[in-house]
Amino acid sequence: MITVQDIKHAFADLDIIGQKVAVHSSLSSVGQAVEGAQTIIHALLTSFPTVMMPAFCWNSNAPPPTGDRPQHNGCYYSFYDNWQKPSKPFVVENAGIEKSMGIIAKTFLTLPDVVRSDHPWHSWAAMGDGASELVRDHSWALTNTPLERLVATEGWVILFGVGLNSCTAVHIAEERAGRRPFIRWMCDRDGHVKRVRASGCAKGFNNLMPYCNDLFRKTSVGNAKLLAAPLDALIDCTARIMKEQPEITQCSPECIRCNDAILGGPDE
Repeated sequence: MITVQDIKHAFADLDIIGQKVAVHSSLSSVGQAVEGAQTIIHALLTSFPTVMMPAFCWNSNAPPPTGDRPQHNGCYYSFYDNWQKPSKPFVVENAGIEKSMGIIAKTFLTLPDVVRSDHPWHSWAAMGDGASELVRDHSWALTNTPLERLVATEGWVILFGVGLNSCTAVHIAEERAGRRPFIRWMCDRDGHVKRVRASGCAKGFNNLMPYCNDLFRKTSVGNAKLLAAPLDALIDCTARIMKEQPEITQCSPECIRCNDAILGGPDE
């Protein structure tokens, strides 16, 4: 059974205790923890002054309004032609979280002192020192503002049993490499359909690992590999590689999101 102390020892091995961190995680990768996700969360909150996790939610997706269909937008507009899904306003106070974020992030979101950014696609949850400042005023016209703010505080990313294809910071690198975020449409709390900026496909991001491997500190706990890197250095490195080799992030030749991102994103 993995204990809180086991996990804290792993963080000590990484020599990052006391840093502000963004965490991407997979509970199933760890093996059996004493209290499941609560064990990992307790270790995080007692090792780091600020912890942030993705709380992405796509439940409020809506079809694009008539006439708003930019090219190179990483989607097939025919998908929306027979849209049957009823509009569900995005209300951050009771919004859900995508299953792909993992049970650790889902459990973290339920804690009473966690605060969350009001973005219907790239919502982030945070707890600890400066958490409210990280998540405030998250414009729908931007993507990962809370993570950008964590970067500015010399924050780190922890990949807890997951790979670079789960690392949202690489989407920030895409933008810094000149790729425009995609446009999607969501239903706001008043029932109005509005544009929202959204990142694209991350399935090919592991192709970047050989170029940034040296930035990561590595250890393990249970069955999980733990990787930690300074966010600013990781973003700078992966942005540079994407500029030099744009097709390196392509997950397959058929992926419209990868292909349109390589072309620079939506025309406006």
